[in-house]
Amino acid sequence: MQGCSTRAKTWAIVCTLSLLALPSLPTTLAKDTQHTASNSYNKLWRETLEQATAGHFDSAAKTIKLIPAEGPITKKVSAWLTEYQKKQATRLEFDNKEIELYSRYAKERIEREEYKTAMDWVLLAADCAQDKQAFLKKDWIDALVKSSLDAAEKARKDAAWQDAWGLYARLGDMFEKEPRYKKLEHEALTHLRLESMFKDEKSIEAWQERVEKIKWDDAEAALEYIELYYVEQADFKAITESGLEQLLYLAESESAIKNFDGLGNEDDRKDFVQRLQARLDQVRTAPTLSRREAVRIFRRVVYNINPQTVRLPRELIVSEIMRGALEPLDDYTTMIWPQATSQFDKHTRGDFVGVGISIVENRTTEEIEVVSPLEDTPAYHAGIQSGDIISHVDGRPIKGLTINKVIDIITGPQGTDVTLTVRRDDKDIIFPLKRARVKIQSVKGITRDENEQWNYWLDRDQGIGYVRITNFQRNTVEDVANVLSQLEAGGMKGAVLDLRGNPGGLLDSAWKLSSLFLKSGDGVVSTKGRDPAENQRLNAPGNGPWADLPIDVLTDENSASASEILAGAIQDNGHGLTIGARTFGKFSVQNLIQLSHTNAKLKLTTARYYLPSGRSLHREVTSDTWGVEPNLPVKLVYHERVNMYKLRRKADLLGPQKEVKEDDETDSDKQDVDAKSDDKKADVEADTKDAKKDDGDTDEKVADADKDDKPKLPPLEQPNENTRPDSDPQLDTALLHMRIKLLSMSNPTVAFADQAQSPSVKKQAIDR
Repeated sequence: MQGCSTRAKTWAIVCTLSLLALPSLPTTLAKDTQHTASNSYNKLWRETLEQATAGHFDSAAKTIKLIPAEGPITKKVSAWLTEYQKKQATRLEFDNKEIELYSRYAKERIEREEYKTAMDWVLLAADCAQDKQAFLKKDWIDALVKSSLDAAEKARKDAAWQDAWGLYARLGDMFEKEPRYKKLEHEALTHLRLESMFKDEKSIEAWQERVEKIKWDDAEAALEYIELYYVEQADFKAITESGLEQLLYLAESESAIKNFDGLGNEDDRKDFVQRLQARLDQVRTAPTLSRREAVRIFRRVVYNINPQTVRLPRELIVSEIMRGALEPLDDYTTMIWPQATSQFDKHTRGDFVGVGISIVENRTTEEIEVVSPLEDTPAYHAGIQSGDIISHVDGRPIKGLTINKVIDIITGPQGTDVTLTVRRDDKDIIFPLKRARVKIQSVKGITRDENEQWNYWLDRDQGIGYVRITNFQRNTVEDVANVLSQLEAGGMKGAVLDLRGNPGGLLDSAWKLSSLFLKSGDGVVSTKGRDPAENQRLNAPGNGPWADLPIDVLTDENSASASEILAGAIQDNGHGLTIGARTFGKFSVQNLIQLSHTNAKLKLTTARYYLPSGRSLHREVTSDTWGVEPNLPVKLVYHERVNMYKLRRKADLLGPQKEVKEDDETDSDKQDVDAKSDDKKADVEADTKDAKKDDGDTDEKVADADKDDKPKLPPLEQPNENTRPDSDPQLDTALLHMRIKLLSMSNPTVAFADQAQSPSVKKQAIDR
């Protein structure tokens, strides 16, 4: 017992000593606990930032929820991520509903054998699908394709070229890697273009304007340049075949036969066709053909066969020969004939002399309508508005004139006078104007302020600037630098460059603009061609003034050429991320070659672009990969693209504005009274505009297209109302990414600071 008592006393003493030490223990434990908690929170915060800056916003939203969001910054980031998640969930709901709806619409059209409209609905449904190719492999779509091919072949045999073209075009859109659809579409479109060229007096006047001053000598010189400098060894057998085939298409055109006496004489037309066909057969059986042999055949057509048979205008013959001859090369090699050179030069130069308005031919009334005045121009200061109808120029009525002819009479020497009469709300208003040098604005902001000046701030509080570049002109680099300097003076910390819809422009501008954001020696682009003179590598000449500025680049399917150089250079050098959709895939270099006999030019593909990493992602029909793939893909569906362009179009317009309609998805049909680039595709689209607008999109038109004796079916109720929010998901993504990216740079341990709310915790943070 005594031993036990002694042990008990000893234990009591130990306990007493322990109790005496207790006051100092909780402080140490609290510090350790708080230190551990802060480290844990900071780790979670860093994970949130890393996930968000990598574009994994769902993961970031989950991670940040593990942090007690009591501070202003974590609350803000959590709110940003939550709001973004809600928008994405809403988008997915819309996608699923529209896939189901459009599929039902398509099947209803299939039952009525209305295949074009059925494929339109299929394309809209596939656009909403997460996996387009998997969706298009459905059995009912496969049956639709077979039926559409049968219908297209019948239309082709019946020379119903509009129907054939409509079917082949949709099949080509559904299956982009199937070259036969594109070839058949081109054949139908060629016939359709020729039919529209000569259908009425206005159409005839339009083509006569385009071919004025065309000479064979320029075409012959162009073929020689192709032999010497085209990016690949040109196949002159294919060139000759295609040139002769184009003339045979012309000889088959019903509208051409009606409008040209030589073609209207059946004996002369047959003689023309037989002699062309004989030469074409010879070419097809030849193993190869030289440039000299091709020129000899074409020259014989121009100077012998045509004058001895159908006697078509020589300018028309030369124009059609070259249209066909250049077809086997690529989509970008083209002739710029004398009447188109002035408009082309204005487009690339970036300024012109005129009054400063964008105009379009109203498809319904065929009147010339003002899209918008251009900022700081005579038209803008005089008060010309969007939607005004131009009825007279200098007192002369312009009804019935082509849009190019209207442009010619409105423009003129600097300082000279011109008077426009416009109709607005059934009232005629006369505007006396003085022509001046007008600068085409290729650099734009996000919205306009109350003075209609561009606002270049995407988020002023966070210091995020925004610059939209519409094309690469000679003045684009200077304009971008000026905007960025203004933003920098206002506290810019990061910026979003928007290249969506930008078709490209000058290589020199792309190089210099890229160099603004790169370090000395960073690669921008290299070019390689068959001619060693085309081989060059362009690097950033020095540290760019914004080489350390955080950058995000927005791209889409219409970002091409110079846009891809800028986006690719920033991506390859690790200076910023690209966000949006894969770019167009035009990695080819065109040189403008002045032809000596007239003011004509040859726009010739002479080289390929290569990004700093060595990639040349030029798109071919069978390509699996092309263009610049975004770091953060954000796909927009049709109605979202419409809304995005409507928002941009609304910002572009100056003064009182008419309602922007769904048809105004892009401004591709707009013409500045200054600038319109000329290429084969644009020319074809212009020639077939009227045919396109009548291509059966409504129930009534589809029913009218049925030429058999089947009873007409009642119209279907298939509304396609755009109920998507007026938003821009790609821009939303760039904004969220840039916000969090900037926070990650300035607040690496902000989570711990957020938790330091009480004085005691703040003191411990300071002690630590």
